[in-house]
Amino acid sequence: MSPLPERMSDHWWWRPGVRPGRRLLVWHILVDDQPAVCELARQCQQRLATLDGLDFVPRQWLHMTTQIVGFTDEIPDAEIEAMADAAAEGLRRVDPIEVEIGKIWFHSEAVMLGIRPPRALDPVRSAIREAVARSVTIHQLADQPDWTPHISIAYSNSDGPAAPIIEALTPRPSMEPLKVAEVHLVAQERTGRLYRWDRLNVAHLGT
Repeated sequence: MSPLPERMSDHWWWRPGVRPGRRLLVWHILVDDQPAVCELARQCQQRLATLDGLDFVPRQWLHMTTQIVGFTDEIPDAEIEAMADAAAEGLRRVDPIEVEIGKIWFHSEAVMLGIRPPRALDPVRSAIREAVARSVTIHQLADQPDWTPHISIAYSNSDGPAAPIIEALTPRPSMEPLKVAEVHLVAQERTGRLYRWDRLNVAHLGT
């Protein structure tokens, strides 16, 4: 992760191809069923609550983006089904993984929780990327940067100094366990200043 930002910037600019109503296929690790992780996010958000310029991610929309696939209007249903089957097959060979989460990362557009060890979830992403490459004709694999697993707890909605945000999360919170036993395929849409989705499929690790 890059050095601490000096200033925050607006996260809510429209990425290439993204527009209102257009949905994106994404593989997410979801955490709404892990109370300790959700409580950690809530505590961090509470410490930031007096500051302007942040949109907090509600519990039900907390997520770890694992792989962006592509737009739903460019990928046939048959390819989506084949991808889901291939991901399930690949992830059956990966045992559930437990990491720690809570390392605070600051980006000019977001406040995030990182994991330890940092590369522990690489087998999950690799299995999904292999499934995408085998099954989907139009995908975004080549456009994705190196993966840094994280859960965003707040997005910046304006320009301003980063120091108050960094100071509000000093000292840093304690780490909490995060167990990854499944990954969800979702159809995600940006509505206003929120990412929300419908769950389409789930691939389980080690079963």
